[in-house]
Order: sequence, then C-alpha cells, then structure tokens
Amino acid sequence: MTDNTEEEHLDNPTNTQTENPSDDIMTTQDTETINPNQETENMEIHHHPDLHHSPKKWREYILEFLMIFFAVTMGFIAENIREHITEHKNAKILAESLLEDIKKDTASLNAAIVFSEKKLNGCDGMLAILSTPRDKWNDTDFYNNMAFLMTAFPFFPTDGTYTQMKTSGTLKYFNQKLINQMNAYDVQLKKTLYRDNIEDKGLWILADFNFNVTNMQAITDIRFKQPITHRMYIKIADSAAIDKFSNLVVMIKSFRMRSLMEYKEQLKIASKLIEVLKKEYSLDQ
Repeated sequence: MTDNTEEEHLDNPTNTQTENPSDDIMTTQDTETINPNQETENMEIHHHPDLHHSPKKWREYILEFLMIFFAVTMGFIAENIREHITEHKNAKILAESLLEDIKKDTASLNAAIVFSEKKLNGCDGMLAILSTPRDKWNDTDFYNNMAFLMTAFPFFPTDGTYTQMKTSGTLKYFNQKLINQMNAYDVQLKKTLYRDNIEDKGLWILADFNFNVTNMQAITDIRFKQPITHRMYIKIADSAAIDKFSNLVVMIKSFRMRSLMEYKEQLKIASKLIEVLKKEYSLDQ
C-alpha cells in the first residue's frame, strides 16, 4: 500500500501546487496593481520638472530694469529735443516780428525827440516874448511859437507782437534774460504813454485859454504849413492875463521835458533790446 501511494504522488506532481489557487491569484493581482502606480509615478517624475522654471537671478532683474529705464529716458530726451527745436523755431519767428515792431518804435521815438526839442524851443521863445512889454510883441513870432505849443506829438508804440506773446504764453520760448529785457521795455512804455497822456490834458487847459485870446484859424494855417490867410490878433492886455499865460507855457514846457526824458529812456531800452534779439537769433536785418 505504501508503494502504491507514493507512486500516485509521483505520477501527479501538480496536485500539490493547485491546493491553494487563491494565493496564486492574489499574487498576480498584486503584481498587476503595483506596476501601473509605478509607471504613473515614473511619468510624473519625468514630465513635471519641465513645468517649473528656476527663479531669475537679481542681476537679470537689474538688467531688465535698466533696459526699461534707458528706453523711457531716451524717449523722454527725444521728445524734449523735438519740443526744444519747435520752440526755438517759433521763438525766432516771434523775435523777427518783435524786432520789426521795436524798429518802428525807435523811428517814432527819434521823431518824437526831434519834435520835443522844437517844441521846447517854442516854449522858450514864447516865454521870451511874454517877458517883454506888450507893445514890443511880434505877432508873427507869437503865433509861430504858439503853433508849437498847441501841437501834440504822442508816441504810439507798435506792441502787437509782445501783446500776442503775453496772451498766448509764448514768452516761455525765450530765455529769462531776454524776457526781462522785454518786460523792462514794456514797463518803460507805460511810463512814456502816461507822460504823453498828462501833456495831452495840459494842452486842453492851454487851448481853453487860447480860444479867448488868439485866432485858432491862423494857428491852424501855421501848423499845417499853409499860407496864413487869417488875422493874427492877441487879446492879452493886462499883466494878470500875461502871468496866467506864462504859467500855462511853463506847464506845457515841463510836461514836454518829462516826455522827452521818457522818450530817450525808451529809445535806450529799445536799442539794447534790438541788439539782444539780433545776437540771440542771428538776425542781421
């Protein structure tokens, strides 16, 4: 019996291996379950590092900042250069126009100075007549001098360009030294016009007196250099009227002397302004 049993075991050797089939199944499943996880982990390990960039070094940030700063700065400088070129071009146009205005003013001022000197001579001539006895007066000399006393020669400035620059804000195109020179000319201009206005009021006071003592038609003939066709009479008989008339002549003389001072100062500033404009903008005209 024993020999037979051993022979059966030897003839069927696989029976021992299949006694626990479940163990074989679990082993296979475990192996299959573990392998996919390992593959997934391997995939993650191989792919994810590409998505993470290493942080920039501080030198790279500084370089980027400097490049941006340089670009902005160069743009700002270029814009300033363009603006400066445009302003300089416009300033030269305005300077040329202002120069023409000042040149016209200097011509008017020179004419006003010449007239002022003649008028002052007329005042002195009239005062000389009034200082002599009434019966010694020469009617023609009296009227010739009176024509100068009754004539006004106000100064009318050509200030269109400067007024435009003030109202439009284009004075900023010029350097401060030149602006100061323009402003000085404008300030003096106000003084000059004020003195002319004062003298004009004095002339109306003198005219009111002359309406009663002289023939204004004869004075008009002389003023406009026409033949004297009207009678030259002088209705000043008493010393009180002579004294009053003398005071009026002195008043007109003092007004004209002050105007002459302002004309000369205005001309002085104008000449300096012309020189600066020509030098600053190479204006040789």
